[in-house]
Amino acid sequence: MMSLIEVLRLHHWIKNLLIFLPLVASQLPFSANILQNLFLGFLAFGLLASATYILNDILDLKNDQKHITKKYRPLPSGKISIQTGFLIITVLIIAIFFITKKLEENNFLLFLITYFLLSLFYSLYLKKIVLLDCFLLSIFYTIRIFAGGELVNITPSFWLTTFSIFLFLSLAFLKRYSEISLMQNKQRVLGRNYYGSDKSLIKMLGINSGYISILVLVLYLNSNTVFKLYQSPEWIWPGVVLFLFWINWIWLKAHRNQINQDPIVFAIKDKVSIVIFVLAFVFYLLSSNYVNLISKLYLCKKL
Repeated sequence: MMSLIEVLRLHHWIKNLLIFLPLVASQLPFSANILQNLFLGFLAFGLLASATYILNDILDLKNDQKHITKKYRPLPSGKISIQTGFLIITVLIIAIFFITKKLEENNFLLFLITYFLLSLFYSLYLKKIVLLDCFLLSIFYTIRIFAGGELVNITPSFWLTTFSIFLFLSLAFLKRYSEISLMQNKQRVLGRNYYGSDKSLIKMLGINSGYISILVLVLYLNSNTVFKLYQSPEWIWPGVVLFLFWINWIWLKAHRNQINQDPIVFAIKDKVSIVIFVLAFVFYLLSSNYVNLISKLYLCKKL
């Protein structure tokens, strides 16, 4: 049972919370029906992500068996057979089909298909192409945001899209940087075309991408959209400082070779990251119109 949970990588489902981001960022009122659609979308993307993780593990089995940490995963270690892996993928796809039939937005299925096809080509070919693999990882995250927007009939803004691409590009480079750090200087990362000598370059690209994402956020806060959308936009600035600190913090941890896993997974376990995310969310609530909504609901209950 534990091997099944491990092969599904349920802890990676936290990435699918991005589906809720367009609704939260728009500050539009929401109904039970909208929340139901988003929850079903979250579930569908979670199952699809698990299916693609299993498929990637099967296709990358030989390399993972030689990897310093990946060799302990259920498929490389032999705890789950390849046949069982394909069976699980089939069950997950059937479940996704039934979930999408309950969704009112049929176009959401197109995002799932796009994500799956890109993941398939990534696992077969594209992950071996230097730099392109990192850009694709960034796009995978951004697809989740657009899929969430489709469920609530909101098109993600230019600002949100650009911020997402550069932020997750930084985290993708960080992931590769951590993998390179496990290798000797002249060795090639298993299954990738990165060498130990690329380490400093990847770090530079990753940190710069993170800083650009913060720059995009700062430029957005000086746009007219913010003053129209937010009740108290000045409260967002402490959140920006927190995110800037977090970019520096997570790259410092990587520089010290203290991250040997997916940076998102690291962040949900790291106490400093958790505190930063919670505080940033609090500042967002203080700046948004949701404060008024919560106040009105509280007053209605008292009356």
